[in-house]
Amino acid sequence: MEQIFHALQGILVRALPTFFLVIVLHWFLKKVLFEPLDRVMEERRRRTDGVLESCEAAMERAQARLREYENALRQAQAEIFDQQEAERKQMAARQAALLAEARQRARERVEAARAEIAAETVQAREALRAQAAALADSIARMVLAGRTQ
Repeated sequence: MEQIFHALQGILVRALPTFFLVIVLHWFLKKVLFEPLDRVMEERRRRTDGVLESCEAAMERAQARLREYENALRQAQAEIFDQQEAERKQMAARQAALLAEARQRARERVEAARAEIAAETVQAREALRAQAAALADSIARMVLAGRTQ
């Protein structure tokens, strides 16, 4: 058993420099490589998060501007629709006025034509009465002249 302990002691004595070398290598790598790498990665993460936050803020501002633009567009469309509706009503009113004026002129022409026809009818009746009277006189003369013969 003593031989095993002696062999184990020899192994441990030979392993101690390797053990210390591993510990020194661990400490060296930690200080020289991993801590600077962690700082760089943390800085990169912080900057990336900052850029993402600024991008999100820019997106929110763009969305707000887009909403403002859409609202302004809707208002402009509503104003245009209102103007078109007002112009359509004015046009309809003008057309109604022109139609009423045309109807009035047509009525006046019809009334003038009726009055003219009535006057012509009166003249024609008077002419017919005069002709009838002259014709009756002529017939009466012929009939009377025929009796006397």
